[in-house]
Amino acid sequence: MEHPAARLIMVMGLPGSGKTWFAAALAKHLGAAHFNSDRIRKMVAQQVRYTDADKARVYKDLLARVTEALEQGATVIVDATFSKAAYRAPYLQWADARKVPVHLLYMEAAEPVIAERVGKKRPDSDADFAVYRKIKAEYEPIDRPHKVLRSDEGSTAGRIGEALKYMEAQQPQR
Repeated sequence: MEHPAARLIMVMGLPGSGKTWFAAALAKHLGAAHFNSDRIRKMVAQQVRYTDADKARVYKDLLARVTEALEQGATVIVDATFSKAAYRAPYLQWADARKVPVHLLYMEAAEPVIAERVGKKRPDSDADFAVYRKIKAEYEPIDRPHKVLRSDEGSTAGRIGEALKYMEAQQPQR
């Protein structure tokens, strides 16, 4: 079953890379639904931990919310580390099976910038520099075309422009 108006935008990267900030700005610009793994983690977990079992539960809950919105024809932005191919696969398989366009955006920043960001209290994330290092060490390569955006260079508006240009270039020609 195709969902012609639906579109999935996956914003991924390490803790402190600027994923959520960018995803929220892009969602506002596009009028898109925005789902965030840190908010889901706080809703489903009694205690915020970053164990594999907890991550699997968060990604499963997040997938259910994302696919529900996509089934209604929405443009959906989901932001999470997506550090393992196994976390990304269900989203990609769901979208591929339904011919929903998927755009992968990978956020990054210099490590000193990330250290400063994760050293401060953030509204939704409890990831500190130790969590950043752990996730960085286990991050699996993204095996599909994706756009790398640096959150420590330029402006949010510039990054939105880069992302939109990338997504437009990915659209099938009609």
